[in-house]
Amino acid sequence: MKKLNLGCGDDYKEGWINVDFRKNVKTEVIHDLNKIPYPFKENSIDLVYMRQVLEHVDRPINVLKELSRICKNGARIKIYVPHANSYAHISGIEHRGLFTEHTFSKHHLNEYELNNLVLVKQRFLFVNKWKKMIPFKKYLKIFLNGLYDDLYFEFEVRK
Repeated sequence: MKKLNLGCGDDYKEGWINVDFRKNVKTEVIHDLNKIPYPFKENSIDLVYMRQVLEHVDRPINVLKELSRICKNGARIKIYVPHANSYAHISGIEHRGLFTEHTFSKHHLNEYELNNLVLVKQRFLFVNKWKKMIPFKKYLKIFLNGLYDDLYFEFEVRK
């Protein structure tokens, strides 16, 4: 099983192909994720993991299209990003992309021509556990900036 840890930074994973553009972190492959194509064969990857990376790339849609190219049918792509209204996103000087729970709706995936990506899981992630206790989050989120911390998206590649 070929597994990619894209934008690994200090999160080196044993048994994975760790990729980052920085030369001061441990990797198997040094590559800038803004440079497409990636140095992997078409239909060769089983699992992709990106934690706090997609919001840093210039063109997230192009990155997802490239992941679709290199992933096998049935591969999983697991992505963690800060919510658009989170303090992590607002304070991140190099954050380029905005993500909400609606970013990867079926409608948007079709619009972005990402038809072979199927969203199979989506979760809100809370750094501060007390935020889980706030009632009516779904309705109050517009008024409570910073309510959500991170989002998790898991896609299955279907070719």
